[in-house]
Amino acid sequence: MTFNKKVDERIRKLVPEILKTSAFTDRKLTDMPNDNLAVTSRRYVTLNGTVANRPVASVATIGQHYFSTDTNIPMTWNGTNWVDGVASIVA
Repeated sequence: MTFNKKVDERIRKLVPEILKTSAFTDRKLTDMPNDNLAVTSRRYVTLNGTVANRPVASVATIGQHYFSTDTNIPMTWNGTNWVDGVASIVA
């Protein structure tokens, strides 16, 4: 039996055993978008509300998404302005 076949055989035996245990769930991290220590950075979480209530420049981060519920326009902060999908400034 070749080395590769031996390795394949061993993997086929071990993987089901490992999956039955808690080896992959012991360190489960839950990503809460309202948590400052979230796995996913809050700046990539889509927020929504009225145009008047969107985050101000001092709080918004480049690439942050926002959905305006009064105009139904999705927008992104580019570092200077809120822009729509074709890079037009959303007033």
